[in-house]
Amino acid sequence: MKTFINKNTISKAAAFVLLVIAPAFSFAQSTEISSDVRSDIEKLNKQMETSIKANDMSKVVDLYTDEATIIAPNGQKIHGRKAIADYWYNFTRCKNFTSEITELGGNGKMVYQLSKWTFTCVKDGKEVTYTSDAIMVWKRQSNWEYKIQLNSTNNEVAVNESGLPINSAEK
Repeated sequence: MKTFINKNTISKAAAFVLLVIAPAFSFAQSTEISSDVRSDIEKLNKQMETSIKANDMSKVVDLYTDEATIIAPNGQKIHGRKAIADYWYNFTRCKNFTSEITELGGNGKMVYQLSKWTFTCVKDGKEVTYTSDAIMVWKRQSNWEYKIQLNSTNNEVAVNESGLPINSAEK
């Protein structure tokens, strides 16, 4: 017994495949950001690095929106400017920080950033390095500047009241 597929069936199948796949391609294209936006986000990352190295946490806090949220690895949500300030002011013993951007995307109004953070802090008179993967969502403000709306890390980089990272491999 032979099975025949007519041209109408093939056309319908092709149309169905295009309907399913086309939105995926358009989504992928919509996540590309312009070189200007990429440059802006890279400059903001450098500003964060410089501010942490200079121990100027007020400039780090200024990178966040008033309603921003940090999600710590333990699931704790740190929400709002005061809580975020308290969080960052605990990093005063960190002497170095780098943010290596691994991926940027979005639509220009909202930009996501995947990166690797590396902190070097002083613990018991020795410099100790900690790393974490980070996800940040940058939101363009009405003045066209970007600020952090959401920040989440997968490894513990929070610090205790002594200014040392919590739950680090160095104990």
